[in-house]
Amino acid sequence: MVQPVDLLLITWNRREYVEKTLPTIFNDPSDFRLYCWDNGSQDGTADLIASINDPRVVKRQFNSENVGQYKPCMWFFETAASDVLGKVDDDILLPAGWVDRIAPMLRKEPKFGMLGCWIFMPEDWNEKLAQHNIVELSGERVFRCTTVAGQSFLARKEHLLRYSIADEQSYSHGLPINRVQMTLDGLISGNPLPMLYAHNMDDPRSPMNVKTKSGNLGSDAALTARKLKFESAEDYAKWIAADARRRQELPFNTQIEWELLRRDNSFMGKIKRKLLKTFVIK
Repeated sequence: MVQPVDLLLITWNRREYVEKTLPTIFNDPSDFRLYCWDNGSQDGTADLIASINDPRVVKRQFNSENVGQYKPCMWFFETAASDVLGKVDDDILLPAGWVDRIAPMLRKEPKFGMLGCWIFMPEDWNEKLAQHNIVELSGERVFRCTTVAGQSFLARKEHLLRYSIADEQSYSHGLPINRVQMTLDGLISGNPLPMLYAHNMDDPRSPMNVKTKSGNLGSDAALTARKLKFESAEDYAKWIAADARRRQELPFNTQIEWELLRRDNSFMGKIKRKLLKTFVIK
């Protein structure tokens, strides 16, 4: 018997988004179970999570403070029972049927790593531009990437456990999975085609954006915007669009070369990295 997919939702002071996110999660007819972790929200988000009346919610954890993503993810990996796990963000509107589309692919083909939805804008996707990074495996076409964002993805539990960052001291931020190493070891991660479009409400270009607004970015702006130290929403929006284009435009082998060079701290490695960044990475 095929198990329901287990999904993790981590929340923190995103009531305006969670009010929209939860309906898209539960309106999906896919077979899943939801694990919720609230990071000490003070804006009513925790009340929303507590009020969910749906049997697919199997566990809720209400933490007293914001501990980021590491502890919630480790808790989920240890607690979840399914062979396929995933994570959804509290600011992402998910397309109906995405779980039922991706889970069978992962169960059919163990060489798939992390497969997820496109969390950029639909206009950021250009299949002609991305053609050289599209591969086919087990009859499935996938836009291949070195890393998949942690906002809306599925993967085999065995892969997530194998590539989870065991030492919290070496963890910086975001999803505690060594996604680059997963790719370097030969697993194929990316976006199944036809593309599954998810809507990122924290993209400054979104009409539903309320946190990463125009002007200076505050303490409640998107995590990526804060970690990369963007000073304005406009600059952050331009970076998102450029990142989407880079993923499509840059050949996968060049992306791999870049990742390998990032690990090379020798003198020549630093020279090559600088040259590659100057002439290839736009």
